[in-house]
Amino acid sequence: MDIILDTTVLSNFASVDALNLIKRLFGVVYTTHEVHEEILRGISRGYQYLEDVDHEMSFDEAGWLQVIAICSHTEHHSMNDLLKRLGMGESSCIAIAKSRKMIFMSDDRTARRIAKENGVLISGTIGILMRCVDKNIISFLEGNIILAGMIREGYMSPVNSLEAILSLTGGGKDEPN
Repeated sequence: MDIILDTTVLSNFASVDALNLIKRLFGVVYTTHEVHEEILRGISRGYQYLEDVDHEMSFDEAGWLQVIAICSHTEHHSMNDLLKRLGMGESSCIAIAKSRKMIFMSDDRTARRIAKENGVLISGTIGILMRCVDKNIISFLEGNIILAGMIREGYMSPVNSLEAILSLTGGGKDEPN
């Protein structure tokens, strides 16, 4: 399944210079024009690490972080409905994920809950880190170092270490929701 990312996940990985992990794990992923606007606003507010996200965004099919648009009547209607409860970035990503059967990557609790209510598969920063460990892209130790860096940069992680996920999932490395 294709992956669509919102600002929170992109920001977390950019904050510790680890966007390449997303690229290595998934290859091509998607985001929306609305997320791009949020990234630009973040840069203008002084979050300089978001310039790396902006630099990686591709508005054609050439790059690994491809910016896509809401294009069908169904997606427009869904996004307008979602805007009553969420911001532009989350709304656009969920509308597209629902319509095109993509996995929505977000760390926003409300967005994740609403995505689930809409039948959209979800994951987020912790899921990506765990999958990178599972695929031997990084070690557990490297994953914990990256997670600690994200937390220092402001990520409100539900756990302080990847080992905590193992205890929550019964000892396996299954990707958490």
